[in-house]
Amino acid sequence: MAHLPRQQVSIDEIKEGLLSRLDTLVYQLAPPAQGSHTTHGKYFTLNPGRADRKVGSFCITMTGPDAGRWCDFATKDRGDILDLIKLATGCSAVEAIKEARRILGLDTEGPEDRRRRQELAEQAKARRARDLAQKAAKDAKRREIAKGVFLSGQDNLTGTPVDHYLRGRGIDLARLPFAPRAIRFHPACRYYWEEDKIDQETGEVCTDAQTGKALKIRLYRPMPAMVTAIAMKGDGIIDCHRTYLARQPDGRWTKADLPSAKMVLTDYTGASIRLCGMRGPRGGMTKLKDAPAGSRVFVTEGIENALSLMMIRALRGQDPAFVVAAGSIWNMSNIILPETVAEVTLAADNDTGPKAQEMLQRAIDFHAGRGRTVRVWRSDQPGQDLNDELQRVLQDMQRGAA
Repeated sequence: MAHLPRQQVSIDEIKEGLLSRLDTLVYQLAPPAQGSHTTHGKYFTLNPGRADRKVGSFCITMTGPDAGRWCDFATKDRGDILDLIKLATGCSAVEAIKEARRILGLDTEGPEDRRRRQELAEQAKARRARDLAQKAAKDAKRREIAKGVFLSGQDNLTGTPVDHYLRGRGIDLARLPFAPRAIRFHPACRYYWEEDKIDQETGEVCTDAQTGKALKIRLYRPMPAMVTAIAMKGDGIIDCHRTYLARQPDGRWTKADLPSAKMVLTDYTGASIRLCGMRGPRGGMTKLKDAPAGSRVFVTEGIENALSLMMIRALRGQDPAFVVAAGSIWNMSNIILPETVAEVTLAADNDTGPKAQEMLQRAIDFHAGRGRTVRVWRSDQPGQDLNDELQRVLQDMQRGAA
């Protein structure tokens, strides 16, 4: 029997072959567990590569242009179908390819087997190309929507609910040397949520005829919100972070009591919220994109933490510095910064949990791997962050003035 020489099968062909049998392969590599389910084309089960005790954070995409890609939302690990073999078996990249060849029977296939495998792979490739084009168009549309939401906001924050909300956290924008232009107030930003679809005649929850799961309807209502631009180097604004606000009976403006009071529209991996620049030679603000050689950048997790850092520096009489918010601790290890940045200070919450520690270390390694000096700031109080530090600074100033 004629066999296909090993060197004639590329990595792409191997991946295409694996994806052509994805429906059965994923259940071998990541077996179903209690609570496993498939929702919106994503298969949720336990992560086969770690001591995962509860279904919900690990999923594998089963359809569309990202078929075969997996993500662990708890650790932010992700990869493709070959990486899934590595994850499930604990093997190296080379061993994963050997295992993939074994799964596909490449070392024993004859001409007819080869023809059929290539035919199925080409069909799958064409489907993914079509799906990828559709996804790219959808992503572009969502980015335009996000940009539109931000640009439709009010840039003068004085006296707005955003101003009052931030003042409630000790952040007085009027005391900052430069107003954060990445933040705006939107008086009627749409808040979306889902509810079960109810049969108007019977009053019962409508279900899908095939899966038996409850059908959902998407609803929205306009709400005041702090909208913040998330920007990517070379692409400008790619997303809009929304913090929905609500006025309390005592007149205070706070984060709204919602299941998800903070939301984004797209995948902003690698992007950041640029809140402050350094002072230029003529007194104006130098933007991050124009950072001179040897610059230092402070990277925080959240927006309020970044603003708190800016407040602390202003209260202490320190010059403004480049300050960006990653949006989350996992994105601190993805942020794309100008090559002129020589030093990064990661301002992280004092979270002693193993996942937070692991992601912080990834951020340290990421920036150090790009030849930068990396420093870490953390509160000396467990569970506290930069806003807690700001509150202490304000209290010390009040005591000193008394």
